[in-house]
Amino acid sequence: MYLLIVNPNAGNGHAKKIFERIQKMTSYRNIERKTLFTNQPGDGQIIAETYSKKEYIKHVIVIGGDGTMHEVMNGWSNQSVSISFIPGGSGNDFAKGIGQRDTAEKQWQNIISNPAKPNFWNGSFQLENGREKKFINSIGIGIDAATTEIANQSHLKIWLNQLKLGKLIYLIALIQAILRFQPMNIRLTYDGRIRHIENAWIVSAANHPYCGGGLKVVPHATVNPHNLSILVIHQISKKKILLLFLLVIFGLHQYLKEVELFQVKEMTIEVESPVSYQADGETGRLQTCYIKREKQAVYIKK
Repeated sequence: MYLLIVNPNAGNGHAKKIFERIQKMTSYRNIERKTLFTNQPGDGQIIAETYSKKEYIKHVIVIGGDGTMHEVMNGWSNQSVSISFIPGGSGNDFAKGIGQRDTAEKQWQNIISNPAKPNFWNGSFQLENGREKKFINSIGIGIDAATTEIANQSHLKIWLNQLKLGKLIYLIALIQAILRFQPMNIRLTYDGRIRHIENAWIVSAANHPYCGGGLKVVPHATVNPHNLSILVIHQISKKKILLLFLLVIFGLHQYLKEVELFQVKEMTIEVESPVSYQADGETGRLQTCYIKREKQAVYIKK
């Protein structure tokens, strides 16, 4: 049986429209399926936790945004079951990261008919409270997390989404974050090294290059079972940080001397005082964070 987890609110209703189109397909009507809808944040994880214990579920199909897929990945525990993703969010960075380019209908047909199972390896992070979570795109501390936090709390977000100008909220939030942000002094421990970095603006660990709606923020990141790709920006002025984000649009930020790109098998981040973090757009606070690549592959059918 197929389990469909649909977030009808993703992409300001875009995922709902995709699902309604799929419902009209003959292949949808011909399969044995159970369809469940999320109503509020966290529902995707709860559904996944509940149904990962059901042996009759042979395949999971998620229709929603990156946040929905993030929740399902954190709730699903039966690694032998394939998980598919049909993007219907506003950013859809995960789909870009794993190379999904087809229409929703073609993706659906491929999922139903194609037995191929490309592998994907989640990243995971553990905070000082000992709780471990997965991320499908990236985890970051610093100005990107502060920007995400401001954007998520902004009343303008719903209004701009209705006007199909949702991405503008992140530019507005970025300017606000730059004005408020205080650079961090951090300690990184990775691959037998300990580094003390002063005036850091961003530390990000990524599974693939994309973030913020298709921007190649961590351009050297690749889907692989071995390493996480790291972006560090430090010793940069407030004036230049805005220029940096403009350069990100064209993928030119990697050439700035304040930008470091490297890869690690695992890394611990320590900050002098608690700071904001974002993981696939979900925000929180941390002071210590241990990150690694998950060894167990997830079968992503696309």
